[in-house]
Formats: sequence, C-alpha cells, structure tokens
Amino acid sequence: MNGFRDKKDEKRKMNAWKRYGAIFMAGLLITGSAAGAGVFLYRDNVQAEEKQEVSLNIADSDDGEEAESGDAEEDTEPETEAPKQSFNKIENVETGDNAIVATDVSGIVEDCMPSIVAVDTKGVEEVQMYYYGKQKYEVKGAGSGIIVAQNDDELLIATNSHVVVNATEMSVCFTVDAEDPADLVVPAKIKGMDKGYELAVMAVKLEDIPEEVRSQLKIASLGSSGKTKVGEAAIAIGNALGYGQSVTCGIISAKDREVTIDNFSKELFVTDASINFGNSGGALLNSKGQVIGINVAKEAGDGSEGMGYSIPIDTAIPVLENLINKETRDLKSNAERGYLGATVVDVSSDAKELYSMPEGAFVYEVSEGSAAEKAGIKKGDVITKFDGDTITDKDELIDKISYFAVGETVMLEVQTANNGEYVSREVEVTLQEGVGVQTEAEEEQSYDGQNYENDIPENEEIPEFNFPGLEGFLFGEGGNGIF
Repeated sequence: MNGFRDKKDEKRKMNAWKRYGAIFMAGLLITGSAAGAGVFLYRDNVQAEEKQEVSLNIADSDDGEEAESGDAEEDTEPETEAPKQSFNKIENVETGDNAIVATDVSGIVEDCMPSIVAVDTKGVEEVQMYYYGKQKYEVKGAGSGIIVAQNDDELLIATNSHVVVNATEMSVCFTVDAEDPADLVVPAKIKGMDKGYELAVMAVKLEDIPEEVRSQLKIASLGSSGKTKVGEAAIAIGNALGYGQSVTCGIISAKDREVTIDNFSKELFVTDASINFGNSGGALLNSKGQVIGINVAKEAGDGSEGMGYSIPIDTAIPVLENLINKETRDLKSNAERGYLGATVVDVSSDAKELYSMPEGAFVYEVSEGSAAEKAGIKKGDVITKFDGDTITDKDELIDKISYFAVGETVMLEVQTANNGEYVSREVEVTLQEGVGVQTEAEEEQSYDGQNYENDIPENEEIPEFNFPGLEGFLFGEGGNGIF
C-alpha cells in the first residue's frame, strides 16, 4: 500500500515538472518572438531615418550606423566613419536692378517711330559694259533717316552718305498716320555730306509737309554712345529691303571695333540686332529710346551671322552739327557751276602707304590762269577738305563743286609735301567760269579717270536699271558689306 502510494507521488511530481517545463518553454517562445519583432521594427525605423537625413543634410547621417552595429553580430569589422561635410544654407536669390531682359519694346518703338523716315532715291550711274564701254543707267535706292533738328524753314534728317550720293532725286516717307498716304511722302535735298564719316544730312521744306503730318513728327532724342555698355539692349529701326519700317532687337555685341570699307574706316558698334539692306541711316536705340548709333553696314561673308555695324552717336554729333548748319544747295547746270581749273586724280593705296600721302584728291595738273593757280594750289598738292567737308577722292570733290555757282568763294584745305611730310594749309578759291575740274583721262594719261562734270544731255534717253539689293554693294576684303 505504501509502495503503491510512493509510485503515485513520483508520477504526480513528473507531471508537474512537465507542466512547469511546458509553461517555461511557452514563455521563452513568447518572449523571444516579441524581442525579435522589436529588433526588426527598430531597424526599419533607422533605415527610414537615414534616407530622410541624406536628402536634407548628409553631414548629420551617422546615427543609423550605431543602430546597425548593436543588432547584427555577424559584422566582424566595424564600418569606417564617413568624413562629415558642411553645406551652405539654400536661400532664394533676389534679382538685382541691372538684370533687365527686354522682351517687349513696343512702347519704345511707338514713341520713337515718328522720328524715323524711309528714304527713296533716284540717280544716274555709269556701268562699264564688256563690249560697249560705259553706259548710263537710272538707279533706284532705298535707305533710312533720323529726324535730328529743325530750323525756321526745314526739317533736317541724318542718314548715311552712301544712301544719297549720286542721287538726282530723293524723297522721304514719314512713319505717322495720315488720311491720304500720299501726304507722307515729300521731296528732300542734300544739305551736306561727309563720306569720310559715312554721314549726310537731308533737308525737307516745312511748307511741303502737311500740317496733319507735321504735328505728329518728333525730333529724335540722342543718347551717349560713350556710356553704352557691351550687353545692353539694342533696337534697330529702318526701311529694311525698301518695304517700309521694321524693328529688330538684340544687344550691343562689341564697342570700338575698327572697320574698313572702301574709303571709310572708323571704330563702330557691333550689334546682333538684324541690319538689312535699307536699314542704312536708320537708328540704333537703347532701352530708353535714345539714339546711340546710326546703322551703316553689316558683315556679309559666308562665315558671319548677325554682325551689324553702327556709327556711335558721339562720333556722329560733331559731323552732323557741321552739316545741319550748311546752306541747302541745288545741283547746278554746266552753265551755272563754278570750276577750279585743275586736273585731279585719286590717291592710290600704294601711294598712301609708301609716301604717307593723305587721303583726298591729288592735283595732277593746274591750268594756267585758273582759279586754282590764283589761289596758290600747285601740282602735287592734295585737296583734303572743301567747304569744311572731308574729301576722300576725286569724285567727292567734283560732286561738291557741282553745287557751287560761278563767282562763289569757298575755303579749301590743301596739303603740300615739305621735306617728306605733308603740311596742311587753308586757301580761298573764287570759282571761275569755263574749264572745270578735270580727271587725268582727259589728259590721255595712264590713270583710268573720266570727266564727271559733264551733264547728261537732255535729249539722251536713260534706261532704267534696278541693281540687286537696292542700294547695297559689297566692298573690301573679309566680306564687309556697306549699303
């Protein structure tokens, strides 16, 4: 009996130990699962935190590395700590007052357009034909102009000399409103010209301008090219291709760029505002609507794009002031015009280089008893100015004399060789009747000259011929275009 009871007690104890063991194992399993879950959750949080910190500031992203090292016992070597970096704070950048982008120039154009005119010309030009010698043709041209002044009787318009040179007829078209478009077109005359600066002034009689039109016109506001900076906005207005006024916009690409085209050599503005045939004599404006240049040429070579040239207004003003104060003259007939009585030729480029001769009209011969001889002009002299205007070649001298009558006295600048140098002096010449300024061809010498002083006979029929590109011609090397 006691033996039976002892076996039963031992069985009861065994069952109790089994229950305690099961409970203990269950507790271990539960505790281990919770601990494991905690580890995984904590790692997820660290990974999310690392991504967020990298996107903001990489210098503060070392917390995640410490969390990883306490969890994974497999990592036998600690990771090398990345060097800390610092970053400037990201801030908004405010635009300064100088950062101006011209996207709409309509207000400037509207205000300045009444100061710009279109110029149309007709003239006679001699063309060397292959079989038939020199033939005369009527040539039409187009350009632009800027209203720069007004006196009691005239409206004065600046343009380029090549726009009006050799023109026998010219007219200007104003860019304002009129009930009758014909009222916008009025005749004009050359008041003065300086080919050395590629500038001229035309005069329009105020009485020829209808009151409706005249009341809308404006004198252009002239700025300062000296204060203009590279990169400033540039607006070009002109009679492009002879179709009427058009507007192009760009910047000042360069200043003081030396440009030589034929006998014209000056420091000019370069702009990428499109300058086209017919824009010659038109305005280059700044962002205030002030004229800072007078458009004169463009680069026309195959390798060029957007290279237009303008005469800086600071260069043009002294020349224009001289021209606008001249007397407006009409072209004289053979019977009316005065003469020097001298034979003149051009100064060749070789002579200029080898002998340091000045640019002008070289006096090859002086007629005995002529006005030139009486004024002290001698063979070998170079005439460099006539009535205050620069003379660049024989044609320009002959053209200017053709506006002066017999008996008029005019001032000339003459340069005379003296011990290898040319000395300038001024002489007064009273123009005579009879023998005109001749060219060396009339003396049957080797120079290819011609008598430019003969008028075209009234009974000679002149065929009309329109050159391509209106008044545009290409001169010089490097594809420079003057038009």
